[in-house]
Amino acid sequence: SMNHQSQIYDHIFFFTNGAIGDFLMTLLCADAVMGDMPESACTIFAPRNTQVLRELCSAYPRVRVQEMSWCGFVALVPLLIKNMGKRNMVVRQGVFKEDPCSIEVLARLLSMRAESSYVRFLQQQDSARLSEKGIVFDPNLLVYENLVRLVGVAGVDIPSSVPVYRFNAPEHVLERHALLPSSYIVVHPCAFSPARSLPPSRWVSIVNTMMENNPSLKIVITGSAYDNAFIQKILSPDFPKANVVNLAGELSMPELAWVVSNARGYVGVDTGVTHLAGVLCKQSVVIGNLSNPCWLPRYNENAVILTEPKNCTCDGKKGGDCFYYVGDEKYYKCLLDISDEVIVQAIQQMLAKNS
Repeated sequence: SMNHQSQIYDHIFFFTNGAIGDFLMTLLCADAVMGDMPESACTIFAPRNTQVLRELCSAYPRVRVQEMSWCGFVALVPLLIKNMGKRNMVVRQGVFKEDPCSIEVLARLLSMRAESSYVRFLQQQDSARLSEKGIVFDPNLLVYENLVRLVGVAGVDIPSSVPVYRFNAPEHVLERHALLPSSYIVVHPCAFSPARSLPPSRWVSIVNTMMENNPSLKIVITGSAYDNAFIQKILSPDFPKANVVNLAGELSMPELAWVVSNARGYVGVDTGVTHLAGVLCKQSVVIGNLSNPCWLPRYNENAVILTEPKNCTCDGKKGGDCFYYVGDEKYYKCLLDISDEVIVQAIQQMLAKNS
């Protein structure tokens, strides 16, 4: 289908949920969509996290992030007035959550002109209604592949492979933290939901073994400032700290991208920053789960994705009640059943491949 001319739009609008992984897929899709449209610009709406998201797209000058909330609707009036008469492509990608009706109103206002398109992921029952343009989300495909199919409905053809992420390399970040390129491994132990991480005691043993196996490498722990309480449980007072550097809450997104891209390898759970490593094509060991397989970073050919399905009851759409309860925390069975040995072995194989 490469020979027919793609539809041209003045402005591309995406509605996202504000999560980092979601945003990275949207950003790379938007950039690919604008590839053949030198005059077009893109606005990505997000309900939260906008400061972080703006940092993530700082190397994409044609993309801007706009906060979208119920109370902020009035603030969007100038944007509406400026863009209502243009040829717009509006993409609404809320998959699992119903979006508030303010989003629906905004999307329809932005796509009023005849040459505009409004496409979204449909529920099975919507797809019969002819007025709705879109596709039913296919959980057997990756999220990016679903986005490619969705913009295809609006007449824009882009390749189905995930493009490599661009960022502006910041100055002196490695020097500031006494790190040399390829002399450290990044470990990202926290996910937004604790169910997608391992208990701190497991991390203590994994990180200890990593240090024993690789005495010349530093371990750099990354996360948000909010993750620090969890990370402090790993770095207990008796923990040998000589080779461990905790950078949680210390790095902007471009700094984090630079630290990850200069590492010997990356180890992380199923969370947004693991997608940052993914879109940088980083050698990675992903300690995953099967709750929502379309989100695993299988697009990164340098990633080894670990899961253990033996006791798993996930339905592949975030349901199935596949949890073990440990203390007052719950964890995915298909994650907790991955043994330390399997994780450590995967890390050693990654480092051997990348030495």
